[in-house]
Parts: sequence; structure tokens; C-alpha cells
Amino acid sequence: MGCQPIYNRCYNRATNRRTHHVSLGPVNPDPVDPATYQPSETYDHRSVETRWQAIWQKTQIYDTDIAKAIDGTSPEHRPFYNLMMFPYPSAEGLHVGNVYAFTGADIYGRFMAMNGRDVFEPMGFDAFGIHSENFAIKKGIHPQQLTAQNVERFRETQLKRIGARFCWSHQVQTTDPAYYKWTQWIFLQLFKAGLAERKQAQVNWCPSCKTVLADEQVIAGECERCGAIATQRELEQWFLKITDYAQRLLDNLEGLDWSERVKTAQRNWIGRSEVDGVVQYHLRDWLISRQRYWGPPIPIIYCDTCGVTPVPEDQLPVQLPQTENWLPQGSGNSPLADIPEFVNTTCPCCGGAARRETDVSDNFLDSAWYFLRYPSSDCIEAPFDPDITAAWLPVDMYIGGAEHAVLHLMYTRFITLALHDLGYIPFEEPFRRFRAHGLLTQDGAKMSKSKGNVVNPDQYIEKYGADTLRTYLMFLGPYDQGGDFSDQGIAGIRRFLNRVWQLVMNHQNSGQSAELDIKSQRQLHQTIHKVRADIQALKFNTAIAALMSWLNALEAKAHPTREEIKSFLLMAAPFAPYITEELWRRIGEPYSIHHQPFPQADPEWVKPAQETIAVQINGRTRTTLELAPDASQTEVMGLAMQSPAVQRYLSDREVRRVVYVPGQVINLVI
Repeated sequence: MGCQPIYNRCYNRATNRRTHHVSLGPVNPDPVDPATYQPSETYDHRSVETRWQAIWQKTQIYDTDIAKAIDGTSPEHRPFYNLMMFPYPSAEGLHVGNVYAFTGADIYGRFMAMNGRDVFEPMGFDAFGIHSENFAIKKGIHPQQLTAQNVERFRETQLKRIGARFCWSHQVQTTDPAYYKWTQWIFLQLFKAGLAERKQAQVNWCPSCKTVLADEQVIAGECERCGAIATQRELEQWFLKITDYAQRLLDNLEGLDWSERVKTAQRNWIGRSEVDGVVQYHLRDWLISRQRYWGPPIPIIYCDTCGVTPVPEDQLPVQLPQTENWLPQGSGNSPLADIPEFVNTTCPCCGGAARRETDVSDNFLDSAWYFLRYPSSDCIEAPFDPDITAAWLPVDMYIGGAEHAVLHLMYTRFITLALHDLGYIPFEEPFRRFRAHGLLTQDGAKMSKSKGNVVNPDQYIEKYGADTLRTYLMFLGPYDQGGDFSDQGIAGIRRFLNRVWQLVMNHQNSGQSAELDIKSQRQLHQTIHKVRADIQALKFNTAIAALMSWLNALEAKAHPTREEIKSFLLMAAPFAPYITEELWRRIGEPYSIHHQPFPQADPEWVKPAQETIAVQINGRTRTTLELAPDASQTEVMGLAMQSPAVQRYLSDREVRRVVYVPGQVINLVI
């Protein structure tokens, strides 16, 4: 089905003209003022990271020219939409698990940018919902005020420090009326298509959160938000008919390049079975009503004459009203029900007295479409620009937690399928690739606020630097499995970066550079091959190990070559963006290292110089040969027959058969 022209174009709020981010033009080749630049001879991470944060912000190095993909003037433009699950700013700040997730995704985005892709890596805030509201209750602060404070802290004092290439000009925030206007618009499209309905049903009720819960939000009988035992209530609620898509959600999994454990979890939750020839599914319709304050009002009006009526689209957004009486009541009604000026309205059909819906929608609806909004965040006439959407979506790589397999990821797939069927987007699935990252532990225990063992990254960034924290987190273990966090381990990574600093400084100060001999050439290209392949496979820990091994070899040399120094910094840049940017400038290379191509390995140098071939007679090894890896059977046989050991065992006997396994063994059957 084609994409219907539901709107003509997007407009800038101020100029009323079509909005696109324009090219920034050539970046200042030397953004650091030489008169004020006073480099230290020792690695001072605070000064290095502060300086380059300011320079990156000034030069807008990570801002993406979204329009270049659609204006027809850049045929070589290669969009790459690199996305990570955005955080909800509801606690004391980012925890180290967030940094772990974001760093792995950012390394991959940096790697793709160094391989010629135009990488779009946005960030935003999933700021509505029970998590945020419960934290506001705990603090005794209005959720609107507290959310604004938390977003400011997340963005300015944490996210901007971790060294990620976020494109802040396309930030989204779900509590912004300019965003949830379109969440409400999506609900109305589903309602008009018969995919949203209000019905009486037995529903899950959390006595602690004082609201209903979707089936997916009840884990082993407990509220996934607070852990309270869920009970059952008979209530009239709003549901989205995700069950209409059960079979397609199941069938489409076969073609998705996703982590297998996530696909398995979705298959199990959809739960197709056949009883006496009738197909049944475990999946139930998605309950989105919440009897809370902190969320987008559901855009429905009730009229005694006209019945259930959608809010006209030109009256969106239905704004969340200001109130001091926002605490959940537990009565089955939202606090909005006690605000007469919000509840009482006019029926858009007959003009008579009517009442607004007072439930708000679950924040999983907010996050089920945010990936569509990022590239079109400047649009005010539509949720997403059709040209931009066609050029940049589906998302090329999405990284997040496997715990969202049957919550966020299932809901997002449903919304995408529905929008496709309604003619608004030209694709059925939201993410070309999805990879689930692992979980961090401390002393072998899963990190959780209830256990009091959640690690705050701020103190480690302050003490060791963001580069050290990034590299350490990626070195803990396989990215899809996680690892155990320890202070001893992070100190070791800091020593590693100190050695990198010293290697480059010694090279810079010596003014000498030896020729690259054959052994060094081979080691250089084998390291490039290893690091490149490992980053592509998200095997960050083994890529770092390869760099550590090569560092040992470089330190053992009297004078590493400039080619080796440059290649090392380029390969380390995705992991440690600050120190590599600084050292790249120290060796006189142009700004920025993150605009340089990632090294390519020469296949001829990647091959081992020689391979050891076992020479067997009747299955027993009698000697070995050192040969080139591409040696033919004739060459191997000729050298084997010249060996004194083989001649001694053969004597005058006849070789009846030869079995040759290239690169491993040649067996002479006599």
C-alpha cells in the first residue's frame, strides 16, 4: 500500500516556511585558538573532555543534515539511522546500565560514520508515565516541575558528558504538547479505523500505583512498575486491537534481523495454538487507559446525544491541565475527573454539553512511535514528513534491553503495522536490525534500586573520565551478555589509556619514525581486520583486547611509525572519542578524527606468513612443513617427499593415495 499524502509539507513555527536542517558547510579546520591552547604533557581527562565537549558543540559536528537525503543534490548520501532506547528521566539520574547501553550503540554509530555513512543518532526523553509520577510522589514535587529538572540534569550534566555523538537539534520529549499532540492524533486514526475501542472487561489493577495495567505489565502476578500484587477489577477501559495483528506480528518475525532471544520471547507471548482445528492466541488486546495524572489525555468526548465522539484533529492537542490535586485516587477515576473546567466541554457534532475522557494513555503509546518523530521533529503540520520518513526509515540499527521484548517492541511493531495499513508509512516493520544488550551486575548480583547497588556513573566520569568508563564498560564481557562492574577493573582501563597517551607523546617528542617492516605491516593489518570485524559484530570486548595486544607490541618498538600511531588512534576513536580527538590534534592531523575513514586491512597482509602442515604416513605424523597458506597439493607433496624423515619411512614402498587438507595436513597412504 502506498503512502497517502495526508499533508503537504511541514512548516517552521516562526517563519511559516518548509523546515530542513541545512548543511553546516566546511568545519573550521582548527577550532582551537592556538593562543589559548596550552596542552598538558600528562593525560588530564577533565581538561581534555571539557575542551572537546565545547568544540563539538560549537562546530555542531554531530548535527545531521536530514534534508540532504531527499533534496536530490547528493546522490552519494548514505543515511544510517542509529537509534537507542531513550530513557525516562524519573530517578536520580542516569545509572551505569544506561551508559552501558548507550555506549555500545554509540560505538557502532561512530564506526558507521567512519565508514562513509551519514549517521543520524538522536536522543530524547520518555518523560510521561507511572515511573516519573511515582518518583514525583516520593519527592513531593509536581511531576511537571520534577520532570523538567530531571531532563535538564540528564541532558546537560550526564548525556552530554558520556562522549556520544547525539544530534541534539532533533531531541524529542514526550511531555511536550508539540509531541503528544501527535500521540493523540495516532490514537484518533486507530479509533477511526476500528482499532481502538472502549469496553467493559476484567482488568489488572495495581493497588499501589492505583491504576489498571496491561497484561504485559503484570509479571508473575506483580506490577512490573512497583512489584505490588496485581488484583482483578471489572472496569470499562480503552483497548487497542493488537490481536487483529497477532498472525502478522508472528509471521513477520521470520524476516527480522533481530536478537533471537527477543524474537523467541515475542513468539511465546503471541502464543499461537490450535484446538480442534481453531487457531487461538495468548496475546490480548492492549489496555492503554491509566487512572493517573501524568500522561496525555485520551482525545475522546462523550455526548448523551451523539455518544462517543473523537476530538476534532484541529483541536489537538488536548492539553494536560495544570492542577495541584494530581495524586492518584484509587477510585477508578483519574484526578482529571475532579477538574470541571477540563471535563465539561462542547460536543463537536451537535454543539451540546459533553464530557471529556479523563483517563490518560499509557506511556508505552508515547514510545511506540517516537522513532518516527526524531527526523521530523521540526514538523508542526504532521507527525512525520513523508519524504524524510521514506529517506531515513526504517531504523537501520536499534539497540536496547531484552526486557522490552513484549512491551515496547511488540507495541511499536503493532503501531507501525497499523500506520502502514492506514497508508501513512511505506514499511511494515520499524527496525531493520535490533540487538539486545546484556545486563550489568555488581559482585555477581543484578543491579537494582531495591538492593541499593545501582552504580551512579557521575563519580566515575569525574574520577577517571568518560573515555575510561566507556572503554571499561565495553571490556567487561560480550555486549549481548553484560558483565560484573568493579572499581579494580576500571582503574586498569585508565592505566591502558595513560599508556596510549604516553605512546603518542613519546612518538611526537622523538621526532623519529622508523620504516614499517614486514612483521609490523602484518601485525598492523591483522589488528585492523580483527577490530573492524569485531565492531561490526558488536564484539567490543575482543576488539579492545586486540588494541591492547597491539599496544604492547608498539611499546616494545624503539620508534613506532606515524602510520601505526594514526591507525591505532583511528581504531580507538569509537571507544574513546575524547582522548583520540586530543591526540589526533597533537600529531598535527586535521579536525576531526571522527570525520576520518576507519582503517582498511590489506587482505594480503592479513594472511599468516606461513602455515604449519603436518606430514603423516598412514595417519601418523612423522614431520611438519612450514609453507605459504596458498601452497598447492603438488608443492606440498614435492617438499614432503624431499624430507629425510619421510624418505626414511617410505624406503622403497609405494604411495598408493594422498589425502591433503589445505593448511592442516597431508597424509601419505602406503
